[in-house]
Amino acid sequence: MCACTVLVRLRPSSASLPPSQVPKRISAWFHTRVLSNTLSLSSSERWKASLGALLCLATCGLLLRSLPLDAHWLLAPVGASVVILFVQFHSPLAQPWPLLGSYLIATVAGLACSHWVTQPALAAALAVALSIWLMAWLNCVHPPGGALALLLVLNGPYPPSEMVAVSELIAINAGALLLVALLINRVLLRRRYPHSSTPPGPGHRTEDRRPIERMGLTHTDLESAVKALNTFVDVQEDELVEIYNLAVDHAFGRHVALNCADIMSRDVITTHFDTELAQAWKLLRKHKIKSLPVVDRFDRLIGIVTLADFLRQIDNQATPKDLATMVQVLLRRTPGPSAEKPEVVGQIMSPEVFTATPQTPLSELIRQISDRALPHVPIIDERRKVVGMVTQSDLLVALYKSLALGQASHAAAKP
Repeated sequence: MCACTVLVRLRPSSASLPPSQVPKRISAWFHTRVLSNTLSLSSSERWKASLGALLCLATCGLLLRSLPLDAHWLLAPVGASVVILFVQFHSPLAQPWPLLGSYLIATVAGLACSHWVTQPALAAALAVALSIWLMAWLNCVHPPGGALALLLVLNGPYPPSEMVAVSELIAINAGALLLVALLINRVLLRRRYPHSSTPPGPGHRTEDRRPIERMGLTHTDLESAVKALNTFVDVQEDELVEIYNLAVDHAFGRHVALNCADIMSRDVITTHFDTELAQAWKLLRKHKIKSLPVVDRFDRLIGIVTLADFLRQIDNQATPKDLATMVQVLLRRTPGPSAEKPEVVGQIMSPEVFTATPQTPLSELIRQISDRALPHVPIIDERRKVVGMVTQSDLLVALYKSLALGQASHAAAKP
């Protein structure tokens, strides 16, 4: 008996399954084939999308009714466009050019096919197919454009005078929809729309990419992958890179299970709002550090003062003196009740401080330090009390030890 015959006989058939296993098999098939790869929105995003759609359609309807037109109604495809603009606002389908371009192409295709093709079914098929081809060719794919082309054919043909009125109505619908969606997304919902693929600039104002990007995906990598798939990818390029980086961070967190509490310095030198600049400068030099967290009388963080803050004040001095003299002038206390230069830490500190907690994973901290070009991060507890400090040196040592231990374990496991 051949091996393949044995395999066939060993495979259980659906008829031989126990009755208790049939519902489980049906449920597994349903979840695998029907419910897999579906869009899932968080509760906050569901509310934002619904509220945005409500306000957008209501505003567009009021705008159209206020215009001196004979026909001032919302077109049915606008409802589909609103779903894309507020549910998938970051998608390439939701950007301004796909919206405007698809409506323009659908208008031309729908009116032309309804006028030149007498058979309605054939005219509808040609209008939608032509719209798809032109939208793909001009990089303005927007699914409601197909619905608009079909709607025009089903309500056609139109005399020449009505074609102009219909075109005006479509243009007003598209323009009002885009304008209102842009305002609601940006002003009310605080979303980045239209989506910009321009990455944040490097922290040192040079042409180099951010450190987190230098060993990640590149545009060439993504372009090659999309060409290999040979299909439409409904995600922006920078978002795909962000997904990749987040996945790498998650994998790093699994393999290197460290958080801020594992690597932070706990004996943190702090200062207060009313500490004199000379005293703060002495603390920086004595402990050979570059920053001092500023705390209130309850030891809660209210700001941070760094060497850069001192140098920034020196840069503002107009007298052309050497650096040492300018530092001495800045640190020297001004006699009398008033002064024209800063006298205490609170006058030069940065009140906005990026912080982390002892439970913050190392992967998240590395990303934030890279993106923000931070040399140090204060670690605070739930009461904003400073409990530690993480510097770039702490991260380097932690990563070095983790890699070294991993290599040692790998070498020891080899026979």
